[in-house]
Amino acid sequence: MEQVVVAEDAVGKFEEFFSSKLELQILELATAYPEKRSLEVDFGALEKFNPDLADALLASPDENVRASEQAIGRRNAPTSSGKKFSPHVRFFNLPEAKDVNVDVQHLGAEHLNHLVRVEGVISWITDIKPLMKTALWECMHCEATIKTSTEKSAVRVPAVCKCGRKDFRLVEESSDFLNIQRAQMQEPVEKLRGNVPTSQIQLWIEDDLTNEVAPGEKFVVTGILRLKPSEKGGKGKNSVYEKLLDVHHLHRSEREFEDLMVTKDEEKALQELAKNPRIFEMIIKSIAPSIYGHDELKEAIALQLFGGTPDKVLPDGQRIRSDLHLLLIGDPGVAKSSILEYVSRLAPKCVYVSGGSASGVGLTASAEKDSDGEGWILKAGAMVLASGGLACIDEFDKMDESDRGAIHQAMEQQVISIAKAGIVTQFKARTSVLAAANPKLGRFDPNEPPANQFNISPALLSRFDLIFAMRDDLDEARDAKMADHILMGHRLASEKRIPVKGEKGEAILPVIAGDLLRKYISYARKTAYPILTNEAAEKIKDYYAELRRLGAKQNTFPITPRQIEGIVRLAEASAKLRLNAKVELQDAERAIGLYDHVLKSIFVDRETGNLDSDIISIGQPKSRLDKVRSIMGIIGAMEKQVDAVEIEEVVKEAVRSHGMEEHYARHLVEELRRQGDLYSPKPGHVKTARGKSW
Repeated sequence: MEQVVVAEDAVGKFEEFFSSKLELQILELATAYPEKRSLEVDFGALEKFNPDLADALLASPDENVRASEQAIGRRNAPTSSGKKFSPHVRFFNLPEAKDVNVDVQHLGAEHLNHLVRVEGVISWITDIKPLMKTALWECMHCEATIKTSTEKSAVRVPAVCKCGRKDFRLVEESSDFLNIQRAQMQEPVEKLRGNVPTSQIQLWIEDDLTNEVAPGEKFVVTGILRLKPSEKGGKGKNSVYEKLLDVHHLHRSEREFEDLMVTKDEEKALQELAKNPRIFEMIIKSIAPSIYGHDELKEAIALQLFGGTPDKVLPDGQRIRSDLHLLLIGDPGVAKSSILEYVSRLAPKCVYVSGGSASGVGLTASAEKDSDGEGWILKAGAMVLASGGLACIDEFDKMDESDRGAIHQAMEQQVISIAKAGIVTQFKARTSVLAAANPKLGRFDPNEPPANQFNISPALLSRFDLIFAMRDDLDEARDAKMADHILMGHRLASEKRIPVKGEKGEAILPVIAGDLLRKYISYARKTAYPILTNEAAEKIKDYYAELRRLGAKQNTFPITPRQIEGIVRLAEASAKLRLNAKVELQDAERAIGLYDHVLKSIFVDRETGNLDSDIISIGQPKSRLDKVRSIMGIIGAMEKQVDAVEIEEVVKEAVRSHGMEEHYARHLVEELRRQGDLYSPKPGHVKTARGKSW
């Protein structure tokens, strides 16, 4: 029969373990005590020293942890502060066994009062509060004092005094307190697949572990699963209990992707895949293959999944964003939502939300009143939980303006600032955004600036590195091919079969299987950190300079310095996709080609035919702004002569002095009146609104 180590024997065995393995660490801890109050012990070292003692710790953690703390306390190590040496002993690095290394969703009755290891993301935390650990009671008759230990929720009153009476007064100032904090941890986003709801577990954090976690951070928590009575159920004792993880040890996890665990053979296969000259074509055909066409968009999504070179910091300390943001705008029924849904399943880590049902605090972060009615809790939203991965936001135009404004900072600075209820803090939000939006009037009009067609401000539109216009054009040949592609997919789906190689329906199959591609993306993001070469940098510089020269001739701004950074991110992602350590000329050309495609489909002033980035960054082309300024200048000059300016006179002057067409000048005057820049004191006349300057 296997020997079971009881707590009495364990004290001696722990003393022996500490003496032989951790003598130096204990002396260092004693020097730093009580500023540092915990000895961290690798479970693997204990298991090698005494397997029975290690097994007993997993099965009966309370008594064995207590035994280990008694053992270290008996050493009477001298402390620099002169205080008694009684640190916590915290075990970590538990084995990978199923009954010890548990997912949040699988924590259940079989794990009660056992030591378990759980990995997850902190979704909210409370402020720290003092907990009475030991209560001192004074008899109100004989003044004798009695100490009682407290539970997590209630102070235990002594039953009777030695004098036989039961009247006690709590002496709070002489009682012992320690800091406690509650938090909630949820299943990592990358572990969720399909429609599985997010599982959560509440954490109970004590003493020196408080203020170590923040919402959105990923932790490996070693703890003991406890129960507490459910607060729901009305009067009487409730038979349903809630779970609580009593935190024993915290380790901040640096691993972003759950799928990164690759064997040596898999690593070799991934490196071979990267050497394939058709790797770009293979990946593009593996992204939403059931959706016909949109190759440039799929190429951009592929680059977004890999991302640029992370953790780049300028010499002045400014951090450079490496994540790419893409926006899909266009006609209804062109599979924008289907593409987002497919990408959300393909990305190793992704949060999918719909703009119509997402609030600003649901996307970013919030401060809310604690359910206990005391203090506040900080809650992480989708952008924070997806940090290190991708956030897919459908129906981007359906969100409230205030909600969209909340993600401005998250998209550019990649942090979310909270200043609510006296709480001022920042959360990490290193997240790529893939968003989709529909035009206000149903279909996308290429002759109208995008800012006029969507409920999205120019400031937010300019945050996206690439904007793709998905138009439903009437093309007989293309329409026939698309219909064939869709019908083939439906036929195969109804027959419940996968097409064989060489069959017509093979195009619907991803060239690289989803699981393999997901692993390839994770591997690339963790191992490839490409550096820009001189050739690639020179190519990007020449492209930028040429567009600026063109803009100087046309009196427009076809490209701005912000776009240079976007092109660099695309080029880095291209090199990363090939698992290449350098951003080469071909990567710069691919990035420029994609940007050029977007430039010619979105950034063209339809009136003049010139490229103009103001269409997105300001909301209207520079040519139109110049004409608006001319109209306002004419009205301003005329107002010096007369009180109310006649519209007909304004139109005549615009035609004569600035060469405008009469109907266009009249249209601009009417639009300025609708926007409030002008008003009509009487029919046929206008005046400039006060406070407006052009």
